Amino acid sequence: MTAVSTLDDRTVAAIRDAISAARSGRVSEAFSIGERALAEGGDTAALSAMLGSMYCQSGNLEAGVRHLRAARAARPDDAVIAGNLASALAQSGDHPAALDILTAEVAAADPSLNMKRLRAFLAQETQQFSIAVPTYEEVVAAAPADWESWNNLGNARRLAGDIEGSVAALERAAELNPNSPPVRLNHAMALAALGRVDEAIEKLRGMADEFPSDTRALAELHAVLRELGREDDALDAIEEASARSPDDIELLLATASQRLNQLRTSPAEDSYSRVVQLEPGNALGNLGLAVVYELTNRTAELAELVTKAQERGVGDDVLNFIRAFDHRRGKRFAEGVSALDKVPDELETPRRSHLLGQLKEGVGAYDEAFAAFKRMNEIQLGDPTRPGERAEAYRNLVRTLSATVTPEWIGSWREETEPYSGPTPAFLLGFPRSGTTLLDTMLMGHDGVEVLEEEPTLLRASKILPFEDIPVASDEQIRLAREEYFRVAKLHAPLTPGKLLVDKNPLSLNALPIIKRLFPKAKIILALRHPCDVVLSCYITNFKLNDAMSNFLRLDTTAELYDLSFDFFEKAHQLVDLPVHTVIYENVVGDRETELRALLDFLELDWSDEVLDHEATAMNRGRIKTASYSQVAEPIYNRAAGRWQNYRKHLEPVIPVLEPWIAKFGYSL
Repeated sequence: MTAVSTLDDRTVAAIRDAISAARSGRVSEAFSIGERALAEGGDTAALSAMLGSMYCQSGNLEAGVRHLRAARAARPDDAVIAGNLASALAQSGDHPAALDILTAEVAAADPSLNMKRLRAFLAQETQQFSIAVPTYEEVVAAAPADWESWNNLGNARRLAGDIEGSVAALERAAELNPNSPPVRLNHAMALAALGRVDEAIEKLRGMADEFPSDTRALAELHAVLRELGREDDALDAIEEASARSPDDIELLLATASQRLNQLRTSPAEDSYSRVVQLEPGNALGNLGLAVVYELTNRTAELAELVTKAQERGVGDDVLNFIRAFDHRRGKRFAEGVSALDKVPDELETPRRSHLLGQLKEGVGAYDEAFAAFKRMNEIQLGDPTRPGERAEAYRNLVRTLSATVTPEWIGSWREETEPYSGPTPAFLLGFPRSGTTLLDTMLMGHDGVEVLEEEPTLLRASKILPFEDIPVASDEQIRLAREEYFRVAKLHAPLTPGKLLVDKNPLSLNALPIIKRLFPKAKIILALRHPCDVVLSCYITNFKLNDAMSNFLRLDTTAELYDLSFDFFEKAHQLVDLPVHTVIYENVVGDRETELRALLDFLELDWSDEVLDHEATAMNRGRIKTASYSQVAEPIYNRAAGRWQNYRKHLEPVIPVLEPWIAKFGYSL
């Protein structure tokens, strides 16, 4: 502002009296003095600048900006007025306008560097990193101990794509102020972005221990671990964060989502219920409950939730989402489509697209259904865990295993000193969506059977006995791997003496060598279904994205994995010589008793009529972990056999890959 000595007496007096009134707490009087002097012809720039600053200090940013604009119009070259106007615009949230005012020249006129700091911040907020980064660099060059600006420079560099520069700036900020959790958090996240993930995890864990009341480090640790595919560790992190702040709705929702992602439906329900208890109309909390009820076949509670959510004040968008779930369960497909059509695209999640596909299929709109399923997979491919890359790595692993399993490799196996004579599971295999869940549900009805449903028994055993060690494994290594197998199995089944353990895990198709090594007399149940139906069903199912299931996000990689897996199974089966009994899904649909009698004979089990009542077994078994959770609770139906014909034109590109298997398994096109 120009010096007071250049102002007219009326303006000088008004400014003096207004400031005196404001300092005495008579703010309204101060405004009146200034406005009156302005109306009576006082100096526009000086009075408007004063009034603008006073209005901003009182919280009336709109009036403050108006007066400061008038002051700047009167004195466009006054850097102080320009800086005050930029600050007011920034406070009001108009960052682009503030940056336009706060030019490099205006910022440079402030010896305190505050205007440069503000200019850099505004540029960062408007994603103009070519301005933000060099401006922050000017600040830290002039004030090298300014840890906050080093921190902001690090963040700006990261957002601009300069990850190494970001880490360097944030390391400096952390050195200057090691007691700032935000700085250390930003440093850890920059390390993760640079690929130094182990260091990032170590720093985040250290922060979580050092600041026990803080949840941000644990929340970020959860995000990093989830991106790495370390789902169990990610769950531990977010559960600990939520435990530290049990009423934090965002943490509760993140915990519920992680639990649901791992199909831990009961704990997920607890978290969603807590959200609804704290905030009855919370959209994601109510929608989460709907998903839990859907996954656990609780159709009555799903129907009741529609009314309860409406009473809680849930918005129409999510309410219609819940209604669509209920309509699908009630097979009111047209009503479901109508409800889901009212849900805006902003809620386009994989689950929404999957539901839309199911509803469109229900009304016979197969092209629209396929488009919805395709959209579901496109969304999933964008997941930060890089499912496309993980899928490719899994296929390459199967190729490597297949190339390794040769007659010479099998012939090189060292024999155990004493043949194994302990309990031996049967293994239920088959490409996903081949009817394995229906079959294991039927077997659960037999009182002489215990079923493991896709538990990591072989995976954990292979940590002790990896694939490359199978030929040369010592007796001790094999014994420890078996113990680990049964330790994991015991977590999920009682392992009652005299009962047959059936270990159902479809893609153990690719695990015959370790099965043979651990259990030389194991029996293999192979579930088969028309390859086109299997590939279609995998592609249109909303799976949890582990490395294997990530292949199902594209139709071509689904078919490719089918081909690779059965090629490996056929090759390994001929070499490891385990007894295999094939169960044809279409035969189960047509005559389940005949198919089940043959299976029980193979397993050396007496006949039991209870295996025929799979619906009662399904309802009694509680949570079903697989994507077949809804179908196995229904009567056996024929519509799933030959379903692929409705989508034939969409499957044409992959039929050549499947055709050899279609012929081998006795199916037709």
